[in-house]
Amino acid sequence: MHDTLQRRLAEIGAPADVRKLADELAQQAVRDPLTGLYNRRFFNAALAQNIEAACRYGRELSLVLLDIDQFKAVNDACGHEAGDAVLRTFAKLLQETARKADVVCRIGGDEFAVILPETGLSNARKFAERFFQTLERCGEIFPNIGKIKASAGVAALPSENLFAAADSELLGSKRKNAR
Repeated sequence: MHDTLQRRLAEIGAPADVRKLADELAQQAVRDPLTGLYNRRFFNAALAQNIEAACRYGRELSLVLLDIDQFKAVNDACGHEAGDAVLRTFAKLLQETARKADVVCRIGGDEFAVILPETGLSNARKFAERFFQTLERCGEIFPNIGKIKASAGVAALPSENLFAAADSELLGSKRKNAR
């Protein structure tokens, strides 16, 4: 859609500032303004496209869902500004852990997703473990908050419903981490 719009604007001789504005608006439609990651709208389309391509060509595909543990407590105890800082830091670390081919998204308040093309279940679990190690190394980066902790759910094709499978594992992980 974005490329189609840009081509059409070029065809009709739209000024550069109009083309730039159209580009900015297209980015705003698919980006989370707080973290800069892709948003839920983009995630839904990207997941569907990646599943379709992986199934068509017999390739591996995994999905990792992550949720920040006790995030509500951060907002309640330290305020939403602190919560926003935690979200931005979490997003930055997640993006740094991911490869260029991976699709990193913020899909809800404190919920994130990473689509891992060409990645089987064991390597997706390794990705999640690498991310948790990165999170642990960060130490206590926020005064009065302590270390950021998270839970994850991992699923891979040929799962019937990749999102539901990862979400189910995430819920189990959250229950385990709450103990």
